Amino acid sequence: MRAALTAAGVPLGEFSVVPFPINHPELWRHYAPRDAVYFLTIYDDWGRRKRERFEALGLTTEVLWERTPESKGISGTDVRARMAGGEPWQDLVPEAVAELLEAWDVPERLRAYR
Repeated sequence: MRAALTAAGVPLGEFSVVPFPINHPELWRHYAPRDAVYFLTIYDDWGRRKRERFEALGLTTEVLWERTPESKGISGTDVRARMAGGEPWQDLVPEAVAELLEAWDVPERLRAYR
């Protein structure tokens, strides 16, 4: 995320990227400030459950959009499948992300699991 945002021209001081234990709401207070805004995109029931969890705790939640899974477009599953199959995938992600995935040898690691 950091590489993609800075490559898109967003200054480092304008955002934070924090690992977030989405399946452990009891830990959320340790990862983000209480007054943080939680941005969501919703494509399925899991997205709706996440919104319900945030709202149940009184967290400020902003839904950027809610769409059907068919209208989502490119997904991480699509990118990983191409990597694992040895197909071109770089055009599906920002250049800065492709560079990191290649540097971390992610395509080869996915092929090894196939």
